[in-house]
Amino acid sequence: MKRQQKVEILPGLVESIVGDAADVFVLFADLCGSTEYKQHCTSSNHPDLSWIVRQLIFLQRAAETIRKYKGTVVKTTGDGIIAYFEATANPEGVLKCAIEISQGYDNLKAFKSRSKIEVKVSIDFGLTYNGSIVNSVPYDPIGLPVDRCSRLNSVANNNEILFSQDFLSVAEAKCSRRDFEDKYGYKTREFDLKGIGKTTYFCIMTK
Repeated sequence: MKRQQKVEILPGLVESIVGDAADVFVLFADLCGSTEYKQHCTSSNHPDLSWIVRQLIFLQRAAETIRKYKGTVVKTTGDGIIAYFEATANPEGVLKCAIEISQGYDNLKAFKSRSKIEVKVSIDFGLTYNGSIVNSVPYDPIGLPVDRCSRLNSVANNNEILFSQDFLSVAEAKCSRRDFEDKYGYKTREFDLKGIGKTTYFCIMTK
């Protein structure tokens, strides 16, 4: 394509990208210890089906819970799942979804000890753009809220839900901070997130 033609299509391209943007709640849920469990299965000569079933049960239940709370599953990342909720969603509902995802495996007697299913979840909120490159995914959010949510998930421990100040600010618009804090008992933390810097965030232990 000639340079002139490339220049001529730029305004339309920019308008298309900027126009396809939205404030959303972003949720990352991750199955804890999945790599270690796969390694354990391999070294113990357990069939691959052992870790496959464990991983698929987590993904399926997490996806069902997200849809129950009117969220949209964007994609799986092997042992993780990424979803978003429209800005009109009740932030408390998004948090309840995260709690249910984290606690949704306690009744599985077949999974205990090494195979016990434990989860960590992170939530953020903010302006995102559509990074979808396949027709089957109408909206795949990209932007700082997604990056920050990913970083929060990376520092979360088993059975923790971490959420950002941006998420809390939206929640406070629906419910006072004192009521929200009394109800969920979250703790304030600060961490130097890679590529983002020192960040204040909040933590709920689900077990």
